[in-house]
Amino acid sequence: MSAGYGYAVDDAGCEVFHLLPRRQRERLLGFFRQLADHPFTRGDYQDSDARGQPLEVLLFDEQFLITWHVDHAAQQVRIVELEVV
Repeated sequence: MSAGYGYAVDDAGCEVFHLLPRRQRERLLGFFRQLADHPFTRGDYQDSDARGQPLEVLLFDEQFLITWHVDHAAQQVRIVELEVV
């Protein structure tokens, strides 16, 4: 990772991820790595959580709604929601 960032997926996202076929999991992992490599990537739109934390939201592969935020201090992209649409 060029910027030294990693990524983390929350528990609910992991449960969704676990139920997916291998091909879809691999595509998602590739996207998560891409986000870590490019932590300033913008989503399709922006939102915020209950604490006011800015969130990026993106429709990936016309199948998944992915919500994340970047913790620059920890150098980590945090996937906070993964939803099959």
